[in-house]
Amino acid sequence: MSNDSGKDKLLEVVYSPKLMSIVSIFPVDNPDIEFFERRNGAVTVNIAPLRREWAYGKIPRLILLYSRSLIMEQSEKVDFDKKTIVFDESFRSFCKHAGLTYYGGLAKDVDEMLNRMLNTTIQLRGWFDAKEEQILAVGNYRIFDYGEFHFHDGDSSEKTYIRLSDLLWQILTENCVPLSREIAAQLGRSPRALDIYQWLAYRTYTLKKPVVVSWENLRSQFDSADTPMYSFRRRFCRSLEKVSDAWPELATSVGEKGLTLYPSRSSLTSGKGKEKAFGQGAISSAKESAMTENPF
Repeated sequence: MSNDSGKDKLLEVVYSPKLMSIVSIFPVDNPDIEFFERRNGAVTVNIAPLRREWAYGKIPRLILLYSRSLIMEQSEKVDFDKKTIVFDESFRSFCKHAGLTYYGGLAKDVDEMLNRMLNTTIQLRGWFDAKEEQILAVGNYRIFDYGEFHFHDGDSSEKTYIRLSDLLWQILTENCVPLSREIAAQLGRSPRALDIYQWLAYRTYTLKKPVVVSWENLRSQFDSADTPMYSFRRRFCRSLEKVSDAWPELATSVGEKGLTLYPSRSSLTSGKGKEKAFGQGAISSAKESAMTENPF
């Protein structure tokens, strides 16, 4: 693996792992719970840290987005045989490429979150079709198999690197969702808004007609079943406003039963034209024919 990072350019496009586009796998804040569960259709995801030391907030989200993008771009930072990524760049360069705003003490925070990600276990459960029958598949894995974290050391000879678990490597190398790097970095200040943006980019990518996603389904993807619905809806709608501000061509409407999604211009071309993918008149007309479907 070459340590020459000069060939890596600042990407305009970052790539969201499909799992991160389907459910929220990191808590927004630091919770005092042993584990949490997220559901999306036939797939259930349980996440548990060691000693309740959660990886939370924007840092783990942006690190996985950056890691996925390095893999997608065939970066020299990635050793594909060993499933290893070496962040062989200065910490300021790492922050710039990952979409993190640099501040004093951030290096220590990043190393701590990397360590917590190393000690986080994810369980995937889902029903899948196999030879004319459905089978229940269960997988347990850590995010990283091994890692060394040296951003806070100040010693440029020691490189921070991560070795991904086999299953996470598979997730990071499968089909992914392209995101606007500018929008992802802007929303990175709001972890919940970043989660919603990844999901909406995935959900509207090939959307041909309006679809309603119920509040119950949305809560199971992004929050705990114990969260009162009124609290979840309030937080979700506030974060959705941030996504809409960053991606003005996004067409959605909030209703009593759920969130209606309409075909929208991709966020990758957001701001590159005055006209929106759907005008307000078109949205009103489309609402009349919107049908509730399985959102995934």
